[in-house]
Amino acid sequence: MLTVGEINSTFAEKGVQVQLPLPADYLVRSLQILERKKIPGGVALLLSIRFINDKGEEVSDLFHCEGAVESEEKKRRLSEKDIEQLPLDVHLPLRSQEGFDDDDAARAYLTEAVTHVVKDKGYSPVESHDVDLCFEKEGRRFFVELAVRCDDHALAKAEKLIALREKHGVDHDYGLVIPAFQETLGVPLLAQERWILRHQERLTINRIGVFGVDNWNPNLLYAFSVHPGQKDLKRYFMMTGSKWELVRSRYVLRRPIKKVPGTDSSV
Repeated sequence: MLTVGEINSTFAEKGVQVQLPLPADYLVRSLQILERKKIPGGVALLLSIRFINDKGEEVSDLFHCEGAVESEEKKRRLSEKDIEQLPLDVHLPLRSQEGFDDDDAARAYLTEAVTHVVKDKGYSPVESHDVDLCFEKEGRRFFVELAVRCDDHALAKAEKLIALREKHGVDHDYGLVIPAFQETLGVPLLAQERWILRHQERLTINRIGVFGVDNWNPNLLYAFSVHPGQKDLKRYFMMTGSKWELVRSRYVLRRPIKKVPGTDSSV
């Protein structure tokens, strides 16, 4: 069974902005589209949903839902040219695959990507036994921890960075670097985004950045929380941040969509 939130995400991934009028954590046993009508700018659906309520009871009900439908023209606006225009002097070659052979390969890729970007912005690697990577520019350090997936290990890394900030002070930058897409590593995009959202407030308060490395393009890093304070690095993340929704949408549209039980494949 899928949750209501996962079904809403599945609709969105298929370009249908319909939200089920149920709590996001309810489990759905079956969903059937009884009627589908085009309306100006979108679609109207009559849904028969069998779900588990907060009392553990199995309930069936009918719901009328409306939402916008993303046009093919809008999808085509995900321009490769726009995505590849990056504020770097030197570019690393692109990868031909999304996944990695193992965790060590993923970690090596993260290391290569973040090192390349910060060196391009004038940082130099420095020795530090406190973190996975450390860079410095004009006395300002950038402390980096690497995590190949959003899990308890990544949370421990983030907590380590919070402790380091208490030790070294607010005049430096701190970041957790992860793969932008972790589904081949066992973490669905929805679970990854939930992890970031769940810990975002604490990380933001403590000025800990979460930076995702594009799986195909090592020149693209996205900031999922706060930006670094250093001017050139901040400008880089402000520019790549505007590309994230394009890249995420392109990824969602191209990947195989997990079928929602009982749904009409025509939606």
